[in-house]
Amino acid sequence: MASHNSAASAATEQIVMIEGMHCGGCALALEQLLQRQPGVTQAAVNFAADIALIGWREQKPDFSLLKKVVSRLGYTLHEQPDPDLSRRQAAHQRKRLQWRLAVAVVFGMWSMMPALLVYLYPLGAIEANMRWPLALASGLFAIPVLLYSGAHFYRSGLLTLRAGQPGLDSLITLAVLASVTISVWQLQHGSAHVYFDVAVMLITFQLFARLIETNVRRRAAEVVGRYFQQMPDSVLPENSAERVPCDTLSPGDKICLTAGEQLALDGIVVQGTGLLDAAIITGEHEPESIEPGRELFAGSRLVEGEIILAITATAGQRRADRLAHTISTLLTRKSALQRLTDTIARWLLPVILLAALLGTMTVLLQQGSLQQALAHGLAVLVVTCPCALSLATPLVITLGHAQLLKSGIMLQDLPALEAAADIELVVFDKTGTLTTSTPQIAHLEPAQDETNASLLQLAADILYHSAHPVALGLRAALPEATAAPGGRHLSLAGQGSRWQSPNGEALAGKAHWLQSLGIKVPAQQPANGMGLHLARNGRYAGYIAFHEALRPGISTMLKQLVEQGRQVKILSGDTAAACHQVAARLGLNESQILAERSPEQKLRFIASCASHCKVAFVGDGLNDGPALAAAHLGIAVGNTSAATGGAADIYLSKGAAAVPFTLAWAQRARRLMRQNIGWALAYNLLIIPAAMAGWVQPVLAAVAMSLSSLCVLLNSLRIQ
Repeated sequence: MASHNSAASAATEQIVMIEGMHCGGCALALEQLLQRQPGVTQAAVNFAADIALIGWREQKPDFSLLKKVVSRLGYTLHEQPDPDLSRRQAAHQRKRLQWRLAVAVVFGMWSMMPALLVYLYPLGAIEANMRWPLALASGLFAIPVLLYSGAHFYRSGLLTLRAGQPGLDSLITLAVLASVTISVWQLQHGSAHVYFDVAVMLITFQLFARLIETNVRRRAAEVVGRYFQQMPDSVLPENSAERVPCDTLSPGDKICLTAGEQLALDGIVVQGTGLLDAAIITGEHEPESIEPGRELFAGSRLVEGEIILAITATAGQRRADRLAHTISTLLTRKSALQRLTDTIARWLLPVILLAALLGTMTVLLQQGSLQQALAHGLAVLVVTCPCALSLATPLVITLGHAQLLKSGIMLQDLPALEAAADIELVVFDKTGTLTTSTPQIAHLEPAQDETNASLLQLAADILYHSAHPVALGLRAALPEATAAPGGRHLSLAGQGSRWQSPNGEALAGKAHWLQSLGIKVPAQQPANGMGLHLARNGRYAGYIAFHEALRPGISTMLKQLVEQGRQVKILSGDTAAACHQVAARLGLNESQILAERSPEQKLRFIASCASHCKVAFVGDGLNDGPALAAAHLGIAVGNTSAATGGAADIYLSKGAAAVPFTLAWAQRARRLMRQNIGWALAYNLLIIPAAMAGWVQPVLAAVAMSLSSLCVLLNSLRIQ
C-alpha cells in the first residue's frame, strides 16, 4: 500500500509523468534506474497511468538530471502529469500494436505454410530438392514480421538490458535473434533446417498478449484528467459581467456563484445565503443551508440562492487537487502477482543463457559439429521462451471479459482480480450505491379536509419548478400528474417554497417555517428529516414523509456476501439518522454503520482497515475517489462520476447487486492465473534439462513452446 500521510507526501514526494513507455518492462527498468539516482529514496512507476512517484528525504533531487537520465533510455520525463498527452499516447500505442499484429498475422501465415511443408518432408509431402527453396520462402515472408512487428520488443528489450533489468522483452529479443541468425547461417550452408517460423510465432503471440494488456490497463491513464474534468475552468469575479479563467485569480479574490452553478475554487462565503448540494464532496444526500462564514469546496453546486465567496485555494491547491494527488500516489502500487512475474522474468534470462551456453559447450566437448552445437543451444533458447508466462494473466482476463460485460462488469486494472479474490471486508457508500439519489415517498398523512391524492397534487403544484431532491421524488411518484404552472413560485433557501395562485397561497417546507408564518403544525417530524409539511390558504394540509429508495437486489446482495464469509459495513457522509434508517431496512446493526464521514475520514478508515485485512470499497461519488484508490479493491457502481470510475479497479454498470458475483468470479480467475504461471514455470524447469541433454531438437522445441502456450490457453478457457 502507498503511504496515506498527506502531509509527508506533499513534502517528500512528487508525481511526474513519463512519456514513451511501451510495456511493464519499461516501467520496471525506469524504476530501477530512478532509484539509483542521487537523492532519490523511492521510485514507483505505473505504466498504465504514465506516472511515476519520486520520493526523497531531505533535499529534493535535481529533476533536470532525472530528465537527462530518463531521456538516455528513450523516454521523456514531465514534472507534472498531462492527461491529454497521456490519452494521445495511449491511443497511438494501441493503434501501432494493432498494425504490428495485423502484419504479423498476415505475413506470419505465409511464413508458416512453407515451413510446415518442410516439417512434413519425412512423410513424403515434398521432394528433397524443394526443401531449401521452401525454407528460403519461409524466411522471406518472415521479413516484415521480423523488421516491423518485432521492433516493439527489440527496443524495449535493449532498453531494459541497458538499465540492468532484463525482462520478457529481453528474452523475446534474444530468442528471435538466435532463431534468425542460425536460420540465415543454415541457408548459407545449403541446409533447410531453419527456424523463421519460431521467431514469427514468438512475435505474434507476444503482440497479441501486449495488445490485450494495453487495452485493459491503459484506462487508468485518464484518472487524474477525469478528476479535474468535474470542475469548471472559469469563474465570475465580483462586480464583473464576464467570466475569467480560474488560474488568473489569487487567494482573497472574490467571486460570485448563482443558483445552478458549480463552484470551481475553494472559498469562504462572505455574503448571501443559499442551499448547497455538496454530495460530490461529502456524500450528503440532502442539500444544506449555507450562510456567511461557511467554507465551501470546489465541486459543490449551489441549488438555490446567490452568494459571494473569498477564494481560499486556487487551481492546484484545492481540496480536490489534494485528493487527486492522493489517488495518483496510490495508483503507483503493484500487485503481488505482478511483482512475482517481474522477478521471475528478471531471473529467467541469466538461467536460460547459462543453460544454452552449457548445452552448446556440451556438444562441442563431445566432439560434435558447430552446426549441431548451435542447434542445441537454439533449442534451449526457443523451448524456454516465456511466451506462456507472459500470456498467463491476460488470457484469463480476455477470455472471461465477454462474460463480465454481459453482467455489466468492467475491469479497469489487471491487479483488480488478485485483490478481489482475497476480500474479507466490503465497505459500501450509502447514497447512490445502496440507495437511489431520488427520495421515495414513505407515507402520507393528510389533514382532515385533504386526501392522499389532493395532498400529492398540492405538493406537485408548489414544487413545480423546484430542483430539490424532494421535488424529484414527487415527480417520480406522479409520472402522469399534471402540475398547475400558473401563479408565482418563490423559493426560500433552507426553508421551503411558496406558491401564490388565483386560488390563494400554498406552502411546502419545514415545520418551523410554516409555524413562523402562523400555521399550526402537529408535533410530528420524520426521523431522518426528509419530511415535507404543506399548508393551503393558512390551514395545515398535511405532510409527506420521504425515505431513500433502496436499489433493486441490495438486500439479497448483502446476504450473499455474508454467506461467502465476508464482513459488511456502510461508510457514508450522510447523517447518522439517515444511515441507520437504511441499515434497519437492510437488516444491519449499528456496529456496521459509520456515518457523517468526510472524504479524508473515509480514506483514513479504509487505510486503517487495509492494514489488517483485505478490504473492498464500493461507491459512486467523487468524494469516494480517495477511498476507492486506498482500498485493496475499488468498485465503482451505477452512474458514477468519470473521476470515480477512473479511480476504481472495477466498474459495475448495473449497480452494487453484482458485487458477490464479481468477487466469486475473481477468485476463480486468480486461481486459473496461478495455475497458468505454475504450469509455465514447471514447463521450463522440466524442459531446460531435457533440451540441455539434447533430447529436444529445435523443431521439436518450437512445437513444445507452442504446446506450452496452448496448455495455458486451454486452462484459461475454463474461466468461461
